[in-house]
Amino acid sequence: MAKLIYRTKVIKNSKNSDLDGKVYAKAVTTETLSFQDFINHVISHGSMYDRGTVHGVLIQMVDCMKELMLDSKKIWLGDLGVFYLSLRNKSAADLESFSITDNVIGVKVSFRANLGKTAGLDSKTIRKEAKFINVLTLSEGKKKKEDGDDNGGDDNGGNDNNGENPDDQNP
Repeated sequence: MAKLIYRTKVIKNSKNSDLDGKVYAKAVTTETLSFQDFINHVISHGSMYDRGTVHGVLIQMVDCMKELMLDSKKIWLGDLGVFYLSLRNKSAADLESFSITDNVIGVKVSFRANLGKTAGLDSKTIRKEAKFINVLTLSEGKKKKEDGDDNGGDDNGGNDNNGENPDDQNP
C-alpha cells in the first residue's frame, strides 16, 4: 500500500509574525527514482513495450519538449499538465536600463499540473486517496500510524506552498 510520509514543522522567524509558532505538515521524500528505475517501473505495469522502446520514447520526448519550449511554445501533456519556460529576472530601474544580458539571470522549465478531476491529480482526490504516515512513527520504531483525516491539512491542496520553498525539494 502506498503511503504519504509527512513531518510536522514549527514556523520560526517568518516574515509574517502571525505564523510564528504555527505547525504545518510537509511531505517527506523517501527516494528519488533514476530515469532507468522509472522506466523499469513503467514496464512493471505490464507495458507491451520493452525497456529500450520506453527509454527511446522518453528521451525523444525530452528532446522535443526542449526544442518546442525554446520556440516559445507550451506543451500540454493531457492529464499530466503543462510544461513551459519561465524567466528569472533581476529588476532594472527603468526600461532604458533593462537588458536581457544583465537582467535575465535564468531560464527554467516550469510545470503546472492538470488539476481537472479526470486525471485524479486535483487536491481533493489526492488527499482522499492518501494514506498519511507521520515520519516520527517510522523513525521511533512505533506502530505505524495511518491517518486519512486528522493530520493531512485542509482541502486547499498546498497550492500556496504553506510557507514552503518548492526549490528545497529533492529533484
